[in-house]
Amino acid sequence: MNDMKKIGKLPICLILMFTLALTACTNGQTGETNRTGDSGSGTGSAVSESSVTDRFVSDKEGPALKDLYADYFMMGAAINGSDKSTAAIHHEGMSAILKKHYNSTTLSNLMKPAYLLDEKANSKEGKKDPDTTVVKVNFDSCKESLDFCQENGIQMRGHTLVWHNQTPAWFFKKGYKESGDYVSKEVMEKRMANYIKKVLTYCQDNYPGVVYCWDVVNECVDDNGASADASDGWNCRTTFNGDDNYWYATMGTDYVYKAFEYARKYAAEGVKLIYNDYNVFQPEKRDNIYALVSKLKEKGLIDGIGLQPTVNLYYPSELKGSSDDSFETCLKKYAELGLELQVTELSFLIDEENGTRDETTLGCQADRYQEMFELLKEMDTASGGPCNITSVSIFGICDDYPLYDDHVQCLYLWDKECEPKESFYRVREVGER
Repeated sequence: MNDMKKIGKLPICLILMFTLALTACTNGQTGETNRTGDSGSGTGSAVSESSVTDRFVSDKEGPALKDLYADYFMMGAAINGSDKSTAAIHHEGMSAILKKHYNSTTLSNLMKPAYLLDEKANSKEGKKDPDTTVVKVNFDSCKESLDFCQENGIQMRGHTLVWHNQTPAWFFKKGYKESGDYVSKEVMEKRMANYIKKVLTYCQDNYPGVVYCWDVVNECVDDNGASADASDGWNCRTTFNGDDNYWYATMGTDYVYKAFEYARKYAAEGVKLIYNDYNVFQPEKRDNIYALVSKLKEKGLIDGIGLQPTVNLYYPSELKGSSDDSFETCLKKYAELGLELQVTELSFLIDEENGTRDETTLGCQADRYQEMFELLKEMDTASGGPCNITSVSIFGICDDYPLYDDHVQCLYLWDKECEPKESFYRVREVGER
């Protein structure tokens, strides 16, 4: 997904659920009260174990999240930013948080094809041969972040190789011209192969061991099947925002399998190959993702599933629980495949277009973070659960992204001033239990 952008669409029937859940969050605020010096904003039911670090101990002085969860999974936070100048590593507070608390990161934008494909250089190749399969790439957008990770011992999730979004239309056209006709399936497959080879080879040769997994294909399963191609036993996305899914238009459903084949061919030993998607707990989509991943597993092409929770303060109504659309149910279902599970784009949005950022909603946000991390610990194999959860990534570091002007968004564990919120303390406390 784009950073700080997409949240799953809420059915109309959730309006009532929103009201009931807000009441529940408010009624649940009977736990431990904030101590003097607590930087957290919420007043939800805080973890009350005596073994946890006192709230007087700041995020800077206390234990690192990555250490608290080391027996369970890697802890990650995304490096947001729409270009390299606004990457989080260029903000003193956010870079300090990343270095202290996380051992995994993801570039939410800067490693996507739209940033790596060199339009000018490819256009020159297209003029020589409209059906050229030469692919020119430029790593300027992500080099600084890869350097940062290498220097600070932080590993990176490669995000993403093949996606219908943020991949320019010209890449699929004759002469690398957006106005051109689509190239043949054979030409597009060679372009795909060359692109994947160049990206993986660059990272592995220059930053060995830094990129530990790749989101090989991103979000190819259609949400509701209305315009999907179900001919292969799962709902393949054929369109996007009223236009073609360019990968499908040129290669059909084969594009998914071919992407994993080439990623497997060129990935270094030990680098994990992941299918990543959102709305993973919604029953119809969950079952389609399961069907696709089963086929990839049969071919020996996949190592894990990236689960974008696409959750918020009130949806789904259950994180823990046995309802068909709870996050716990989806974790159990995907665990049946025997693959790694990675939570890839976690956040809990306070929707300020329809609500207010206040003590109540911040407390509710903290409740949800607490519930999610309790669930992930309980479900992990380290606790005797069925899920091999290997990393959990929050899709940002600070609210109201400090490197954007007048940006308003409340999602993460730290506020705009890089001060820890109640949500941070809850996640820390769950890790200490």
